[in-house]
Amino acid sequence: MQQTVIFIVIVGIGSTIALDLWSIIVAWIGWMPGTHWPSVGRWLLGLLSGRLVFDQNNTSPNTMTESVIGWGFHYIIGLAYAAMYPLFWGLDFLSAPTILPFLLIGVVVSTLAGLIILMPGMGAGLFARKTPTPMLTILYVLVAHVIFTIAQYLLALGLA
Repeated sequence: MQQTVIFIVIVGIGSTIALDLWSIIVAWIGWMPGTHWPSVGRWLLGLLSGRLVFDQNNTSPNTMTESVIGWGFHYIIGLAYAAMYPLFWGLDFLSAPTILPFLLIGVVVSTLAGLIILMPGMGAGLFARKTPTPMLTILYVLVAHVIFTIAQYLLALGLA
């Protein structure tokens, strides 16, 4: 049990940090601004009030609560993805991780979740169709989740 918890925490948080570092680099070079997690927090709070789509007309500064909820959600999702490996592939997977499960969860599932749940929820439309450059946004999301997946796999190998 302890090995599983350590795996989930290290792989979940470590790969999410790698994703955040990638986002910082990409924003720094001017490619994409990355996800604004305080706004995600505002969207999540809006869900509780029955608003399924982020209110882009609300330009008030984000609150500390929205920031904590948005960033917390981001890291909880990273932990949830890490928890999928022992859940779906068993505890033996922790001592001998293989790449295919990481490609399935880290690239396929997480990329699709971003493009069919987060993007529409934030008002960007299904598969980012309401963004100025949908294909570029999709490419950014895909590359970011490949980075996330590489970090997951390398951290898992390091723990094995």
